[in-house]
Amino acid sequence: MSTILVTCIDAATSIGAGSVPKRLVRKLIHRNSVKSPMYNSVHTDFDRAKFAFEDSISRVAMIEEKMESCKGNMSCSDKIQANLHAKAWVGVFFVEFYIKDLSHRMLAVMDTGSPLLWVHCIPCPNCAQASTRIYDPSTSSTYTNISCRSKYCQALRQNSCDQRGNCKYELHYEGAHPTEGMLATESFIFDTSDDGLLTVPHLVFGCSHVSDEKPDAVMGVLGLSSNKVSLATRLGNKFSYCVGGIKDPSYEYNQLILGEGAILEGDSTPLEIYNGFYYVTMEGISLGGAMLDIEQNTFQRTDSGQGGVMIDSGGELSFLVQRAYEELADAVMNMLDLNSWFKSELYFSKLCFEGNVTRDIKGFPSVTFHFSGGAEMGLEAESLFSQSTTTTFCMTILQADYGQPSLIGVGAQQYHNVGYDISGKKLYLRRMDCELLDE
Repeated sequence: MSTILVTCIDAATSIGAGSVPKRLVRKLIHRNSVKSPMYNSVHTDFDRAKFAFEDSISRVAMIEEKMESCKGNMSCSDKIQANLHAKAWVGVFFVEFYIKDLSHRMLAVMDTGSPLLWVHCIPCPNCAQASTRIYDPSTSSTYTNISCRSKYCQALRQNSCDQRGNCKYELHYEGAHPTEGMLATESFIFDTSDDGLLTVPHLVFGCSHVSDEKPDAVMGVLGLSSNKVSLATRLGNKFSYCVGGIKDPSYEYNQLILGEGAILEGDSTPLEIYNGFYYVTMEGISLGGAMLDIEQNTFQRTDSGQGGVMIDSGGELSFLVQRAYEELADAVMNMLDLNSWFKSELYFSKLCFEGNVTRDIKGFPSVTFHFSGGAEMGLEAESLFSQSTTTTFCMTILQADYGQPSLIGVGAQQYHNVGYDISGKKLYLRRMDCELLDE
């Protein structure tokens, strides 16, 4: 990995030339946060629950299509085509940064399943409709196209070149952030809590000139996969995020840390990378300390790549394969003495109850995911249930479609710090109040 030169706008907190940020810290903005451009004060908890469901379904559909296209195709991580069953995927958390200078503020979706950081660039079809300033590479002296011969172009297995031999990239999410443009380098500025404004020059990114979207407040995707061009690998192959209180629009302590300063604490479990996504080995599920009757091989990925357990930042809800889902649903129904039923929506089934989630689940025991190596992730009632109407609430874990992997969404990761050691192939889980990170 080439050295990243890091300089600091504020000379008082300058970092030595040739070094890499040891602790690049960014606040994560939940899409429903009062600080999000998508925030709407008239939206109810029911509206937000519906949006989380639709967005999670779109995310799963996108993953499913990517997995299908990856069979026997080594370039699958570059071209993703999803026939979405619901509205376009938006993502859960946004990251703020600047490109070139402080006049180009960007919000991008944090995505552990994407290989590239990309933003909208001029020229683009819908630039005139944008409500925010769009970055124009022709006005920048620090913008540089990447050659088709570059290792970064080859890392995306991208064979498309322009007439000058510059690398062109394609990331197709049909109905959800389709983007094409130039692979390039530019200076990015991050407002960190520890070191003030840090400039990272020569950062590889995608400069999107073709997109079906109107460039608006959310300007692209910040990819954190294991690909050589992702921000996670460029900044030390380690990152962590702490998530808490995602149902509270005023909660402001969600945080992303990149580089050597990432929080890799707590119990660890082996981390596997498959088709550009992060997988863990789940060994069982318990409710209130009692293990459910689920065979361990229920969670194994087959030789053809089906199944397994993925941990993901791009969707809020979680999904379990049929056997595990049925056992958990039965145990939950036996624990809650309420009228219940399975609600079928699109291709998915979810367990719903008559009642009020605040009133009727007091004292409900936690559901715990158990992973190899002894790591655990506990889901309290707040993470496990969501009010869907004034008189009904549903479980936030759904049944996965046949052949899909089980998926641990952001909602299940609430009140945890999740640390990714890409080189060491370990995932660290620590229950934590994210507010403590600001102390």
